[in-house]
Amino acid sequence: MNRMKMQKGVGMVEVLVALLVLALGVLGYVALQLRAVDASAEALSKSQAMLIMRGLAEDIRSNPQAFAEYPVRVREYSNYSADTAEPSTCMNTACTAVNMATFDAYQAAKNAHQYGMKITMENCPGVTPAMALRRQCLFIFWGKTEPKRTTVTAEDGTETTTIDASECMQGNGTYVDGASCLMMEAY
Repeated sequence: MNRMKMQKGVGMVEVLVALLVLALGVLGYVALQLRAVDASAEALSKSQAMLIMRGLAEDIRSNPQAFAEYPVRVREYSNYSADTAEPSTCMNTACTAVNMATFDAYQAAKNAHQYGMKITMENCPGVTPAMALRRQCLFIFWGKTEPKRTTVTAEDGTETTTIDASECMQGNGTYVDGASCLMMEAY
C-alpha cells in the first residue's frame, strides 16, 4: 500500500514529459518545413531567372548585326518599372538590328520585373579594359540584392550608365554570400 502512495502522480509526470518531447519534435518539424518552403521559393526564383537570361541570350545570338548594342540596350532598361515606355514593337513591323536589340532588352526587363527581378549586362568578372574581346555577362537580381546604377554626364552632354554587379559577384567570379542573383555569360 505504501508503494501505491509513492507512485501517485508519477504517471502524470511521465505523460507531461512525453508531451514535452513530442512538442519539441513538432517544433523541429515546423522549422524544417519553413526551411523547405524557403528553399522551394529560391529554386523557383532561380528557374525564372534562368529562363529570362536564356531567352535574352538566344535573342542576342539571333541578332549578330547588333551584337555590340545589347550591353548598352540592356543597361538602359536595368531600372525598368511599370512606367517605362515601350519602344517601337518589332512584332508586326520591320525593324533594324538596333531596334530589335532595344525591343529584346525591353522585353527581358519587363519579364524580369513581373517576377520582382532586375536584369543588366556588364563585363564578365575578370575582364579588363586591355582585353580585345570583352566577354559580356547577364546579371539578374531579386530580393534584397540590387544592382548599383551610376550615370555620368560628360562635358559634351553624353551620358554613360554603368551597372556595378558587385552586390552579386566578386571580381574573381564567385558569388557574394547571401546574394539573390545569377550570372550567365552571354558571349
